[in-house]
Amino acid sequence: MANKTSKIENLFSLNNKLAEEIQSSLPVIIKSFEKTKFKYTSKALLSFIPKSGYLNSAILELSGSKNVYATAILSRSMIEHNFRHLYIYVRSLNDDSDDVGKRYYKTLKGNEDLESFTKINNYSKAVYPEKTNWNTKGEHNQAIREVGKEFRIEQIFFCLIANNNNEKDEIVKRFKKEYLLQRLIDYTNLSSGVHGGPFGELALFNLQKDKDKFNKALEKFADDSFNLHYSLVEATYLFAYLMDDKIQTHYEKIKNLREAKKIIQN
Repeated sequence: MANKTSKIENLFSLNNKLAEEIQSSLPVIIKSFEKTKFKYTSKALLSFIPKSGYLNSAILELSGSKNVYATAILSRSMIEHNFRHLYIYVRSLNDDSDDVGKRYYKTLKGNEDLESFTKINNYSKAVYPEKTNWNTKGEHNQAIREVGKEFRIEQIFFCLIANNNNEKDEIVKRFKKEYLLQRLIDYTNLSSGVHGGPFGELALFNLQKDKDKFNKALEKFADDSFNLHYSLVEATYLFAYLMDDKIQTHYEKIKNLREAKKIIQN
């Protein structure tokens, strides 16, 4: 049976295999996406592969070096990346439209710029009250802010819950409870560490008192991180396969890594 250290080492090995497959097949996926009507959506979905890849690699490294505090902070970000990717994936297929991708790259970018400008404007006002300050209110800016709310994790959660309303389907029920709800609970509990709060400090202190719990927490962070990154990649390749059946071979190779993970970790 694998020891505690080897579990994280196995995730490193699986992550390397996943990275190799992505590196060899991504140019084909990109070229295939260029032929679809989902220009912005496909760009958004693809952009999350390297972003979550960087986060996952860092989380695995930090887990291996037993830096649980930094691991927890990055894990929260990984959950949010995954939720946004899942939302774009589901929304684009449900609407059969590229609009969610357009809102992500155009209006959400505008909202980020607006939020940054508003905050810096307010900070500057406190230091230089005599200078002219810009008014960032108004209907147009409010409309931009509303789109920004669409991509907040709590809004995504409620949207995905509403979208999966077949209570008779056991798979859907498990998805809502074990994936969406549990991930959002994890995200909420990890928020204190991100902001330097006392709850995160206390959680770290309590973990350090029990070596077994400490190691299990590290393993869970590493395992959750890889699973989130992997599911994001798999969904992107499935999206490409739905658009172009020539992508099937590449999708199957990604999909088979899930079975490889089960074999290695059992």
